[in-house]
Amino acid sequence: MLRASLLLILVLALSACGKDDPDAAQAAPATPPVPVTVSAARPAPEAEWVKATGTIAFKREIPLSFKVAGKVEGFQVDIADPVTRGQRLARIQVTEVDAQLRAADARVTKARQDLDRLLPLVAKGFVEKARVDAAKSALDTAQADRDAIAFNRGLSEISAPADGVVLARPLEPGQIVPAGTTALVIGDRESGVIVRAGLSDRDVALIGTGNAVELALPNGKLTGQVTRIAAKSATGTGVFDVEVTLPEAPADLSSGRIVTLFIAPKSGNTPPPLAVPASAIIEGFGDLATLYVVKADGKGVERRQVKVAGLRGADLLVAAGLAEGEQVVSAGGAYLRPDSAISIAPAGK
Repeated sequence: MLRASLLLILVLALSACGKDDPDAAQAAPATPPVPVTVSAARPAPEAEWVKATGTIAFKREIPLSFKVAGKVEGFQVDIADPVTRGQRLARIQVTEVDAQLRAADARVTKARQDLDRLLPLVAKGFVEKARVDAAKSALDTAQADRDAIAFNRGLSEISAPADGVVLARPLEPGQIVPAGTTALVIGDRESGVIVRAGLSDRDVALIGTGNAVELALPNGKLTGQVTRIAAKSATGTGVFDVEVTLPEAPADLSSGRIVTLFIAPKSGNTPPPLAVPASAIIEGFGDLATLYVVKADGKGVERRQVKVAGLRGADLLVAAGLAEGEQVVSAGGAYLRPDSAISIAPAGK
C-alpha cells in the first residue's frame, strides 16, 4: 500500500510539472491562408442576345443599264467613285439609233404627204373615205415608231438617279451589249445603310421588329434596330431574312462587308444569367460546374455546384446555383480545399 501511494504521488507531481512548463506542450502549427483572386457574379443580359452573321449593304443598290443595244462608248466613273444626282455616268454609241431615228422621220414625212394628197380628193368624191382613214392610221403608226426610237436614244446615256457611290462596273468601253445589260450598280446613300442576315427558325422566334442590335467592327461597334423580318423562309436554306437599319453608319462603311451582330431578344420574364470568369471552374460535367464560393465572412470558401447556361468569351454563364453579388474564386482555386482559409488579393493585383 505504501509503495502504491508513493507511485501515485510521483505521477501527480510529474503531471503538475508538465502543466507548469510552457515547453512541455506543443501547439499544432496554423495553416497560412491561401491568396486568391475573387470576382463578383453579375447579371449578363447581353448573353441572351441572338448572334448572327450579316452583310452590309445600301438600302437601295440600283443596277443601271442602257435601253438599247450597241457599243459602249465610255464611262465617266469607275468603281468606288462618288456620284451626284443627275451626273452623266456612261454612254453608248448612237450611230445605229440615229440611223433608225432618221428612217422613222422619213416614214412620218411620207405618211403625212400621203394623207395630204388624199384629203382634197376625198372632199371631191374622187377617193373613198376608207383610204383616208388608212392614211391617218399609217401616219399615227409612223409617229409612234419615231417617238419610241427617240425615247430610246434619250436613254443611250446613263445618269445617276441619286447621290451615292459606284459599287460595280461590269462592262468595259468598246463592248457590244444587248439592251438591258447592267453597266453600273449605284449605292444610294440617301436610302441609308442596312445589314442583311439569315436566322434560323429558333432564333427568329426570339426577336421582333424594333429590337436593338449591336454590330461588332474592328474599330468599335455600331447600334441599330431590326426593321424587317421575312414572313417566309428562303427556299432551300430554311433561314429567315432579317434586315437591320444602321442610322449612324459612317460614310466609309463599305457594302458587302461581312459582320457579326447581336440582336436583343423579345422582353420576357426569365431573368438573365449571371456571369463569372470561366477560370473559376474547378470541375465540370455536362451543364454542371463546381466553383469555390467565398463565405460571408470573407475568410473561407465552400464548394458549390452550379448550372451552366454556356460560355461567352472569357465568361461562364450561370443559370442557377449562384446569387448576384456572390464572390467566386477566379484565380488560386487549384490550391484550395473546402476548409481552407483565404486571403483576398486587392483588385488589380
